Amino acid sequence: MSTAEVYPPRRDPAEALPDGLEVRLASLAEIVSRLERRVAALEGSSAVGALPPEPDLPGAPVPQAIPQATLPSPVRVMGLLGRTCLILGGATFIRALVDASPIHRGWGVALGLAYAITWVLLAERARRPLDAGFHALASILIAYPLIVESTARFGILAPGLAAILLLAVTLLHGAVAWRKDLQPIIWTATFASLASGLILMATQRAIEPFLAVFLVLGPGTLWATQGRRWPGLRWPTALAADLGVLILTTLAVWHGGIPEAYRGILPGRTMLFALALAGLYLGSFAWRTLRRRTGVGGFEVAQTALALLVGCGGALRVAAAAGTGAELLGAGYSLAGLGCCAAAVPFAVDREGTRAPFRFFTWLALTFLLLGGPFALPLPIFAALMGGLGLVVLPLGLRLRRPVLILQSGLCLLASALASGLAAGSFRALLSRTGPTSPPTMAGLFSLACLSAAVVVFVLRRPPEPIAARVRPLILVLGVAASAGLG
Repeated sequence: MSTAEVYPPRRDPAEALPDGLEVRLASLAEIVSRLERRVAALEGSSAVGALPPEPDLPGAPVPQAIPQATLPSPVRVMGLLGRTCLILGGATFIRALVDASPIHRGWGVALGLAYAITWVLLAERARRPLDAGFHALASILIAYPLIVESTARFGILAPGLAAILLLAVTLLHGAVAWRKDLQPIIWTATFASLASGLILMATQRAIEPFLAVFLVLGPGTLWATQGRRWPGLRWPTALAADLGVLILTTLAVWHGGIPEAYRGILPGRTMLFALALAGLYLGSFAWRTLRRRTGVGGFEVAQTALALLVGCGGALRVAAAAGTGAELLGAGYSLAGLGCCAAAVPFAVDREGTRAPFRFFTWLALTFLLLGGPFALPLPIFAALMGGLGLVVLPLGLRLRRPVLILQSGLCLLASALASGLAAGSFRALLSRTGPTSPPTMAGLFSLACLSAAVVVFVLRRPPEPIAARVRPLILVLGVAASAGLG
């Protein structure tokens, strides 16, 4: 008999399973088979990774996507908070030992600082960023109040030593926060350092030690964050340095003499601090612009203006009040202006990437010349030079189609009119009933000639309309000034 003639035995219909149950059993058998293959694949795989998803099985539940947790566990956060409280409790125990007099206050301060530094070093060794953040935060909460209280309340630390310790602790916290990428920690340490410096500056009547700390932190933060992360840190450190120099120069030129509590302030050192602020920031901006050929942002513009006003202007105020050094400063500013003119030459061609550096260096050059020229030269000579400079820059701006040069040319001509006495003489002559009481000076006549020639040059070599529309108000001002002088 062949196998084709063998038939399966007939099943009794009464003993057959229901159709639905057979389907469920087949589905479960398929699921078990797939699970066995999946376990075998996981055991035989050497790389750790997720396997491709299996196709949906009939009757199997559809897996839902589980979002990845981004926040730490509340239990873990509470544990770290408890640990931080224990760390602060250790600092409180050291303080209690000092108050009870078993430990000398000087040794207590040293022990407290060592305790704070220990925890910031442990933050460096922590494997998890959250642990490092809480350890560094505890160190900040211990170190800065300890320095302030030891200096302002107990007088244990001299202002100079307090400034050194403040700078060292700030640099240490900043280095750990930078390595561990702890942005809240570096912001907290920066504000704590600046606030501590300002408090000690006010309570100890010592401006210079803590101003030196600000002058290190400000440019240091500028270079550390340049082109990297956390550029916002540049703002508070720069503003603190500006404020410190402003306070120091204001006290140095105080009406009626330097206040009794600040008798240690000397004009020479004050000028050095003011020039250090301007030199560090302006030198950094100029070097970055020349070396990297990058643009000038909002921070550079704002801090350049503040450095020129507070630093360079403050140094001139102190020199003028002291009666010495103003001529030397004026000559230095004038040379710096000429150097900025030379630095602007490579950016003279009008392109997208050269406009901001060209404006930066030309405005810096003009500001330095206007600041230093009246102190380095007699006013008639300065007026003649500014008039000639304005008359030379105007055709150059028209040829290069640079509105900034046309504007600076107009400012040079107006400065010449003011320095030569042409503006004041014209004003008095026009308002007086008897007319001019004295003949115009040679410097005034030369300034008037430069003004008139500038207006004629602009009319003859009129630039295209977009540029002409932008500089038209300035040319009208120059025309009015020339008409007043001629009248």
